[in-house]
Amino acid sequence: MQQVPTLLRRSFTHDEARTVAAWAYPPPFDLYNVDPTNTNLFTHRDPDGSGYYPATNDDGTVIAFCVFGPEARVHGQQPQAGVLDVGLGVHPDLTSRGLASGLFEQVAVLARELFHPHQLRTAVATFNDRSLVLCRKAGFIPVQDFTGPGDRPFRELTCDLAQ
Repeated sequence: MQQVPTLLRRSFTHDEARTVAAWAYPPPFDLYNVDPTNTNLFTHRDPDGSGYYPATNDDGTVIAFCVFGPEARVHGQQPQAGVLDVGLGVHPDLTSRGLASGLFEQVAVLARELFHPHQLRTAVATFNDRSLVLCRKAGFIPVQDFTGPGDRPFRELTCDLAQ
C-alpha cells in the first residue's frame, strides 16, 4: 500500500483541473471519465462548500479527489435532508493500491466540518466490485439498487456519522 494522500481544504488549481479532467479509465470503468475540456467541473465550488477537493501525495501532485453535494449525486438519486452525497476518484494508474481506503476518514472529517450531515451517501456501479468492497469496509451499507447513467445498475450505500 502506498502512502495515504492528503485531502486538501482548497479548490483545484486550473492546472490540476486540466490534469484530472484528462484522467482516462479503461472499460468498463470509463463510465467514470469526464469531459476533458470541462475543467470548471473541478474548479467550481458552491457557496456551501459543495464541489471537488484535491488529494495530493508528498510532492503535491494530485492523485485523488473527493466531491461533495450535487456533483457527487448520481442521476437517479434524489436529495435527502441531512444526507450528504460524496464521491471519490483515484488516478487510473493508482487504483487498487489502498489510496481510497486511507482517504475515507479524511472525507468524513471534512464532511462533518463543512456540512454537518447525519449520513454520507454514495452510489457505485454494481460491476465495480473493488469500490463496493471499499465502501463496505469504510462502514457504508447497501440501501438500494437503481438505474443510473447509461441505464446501468448502481448501488446506493449510506454511512451514519456520529455527531
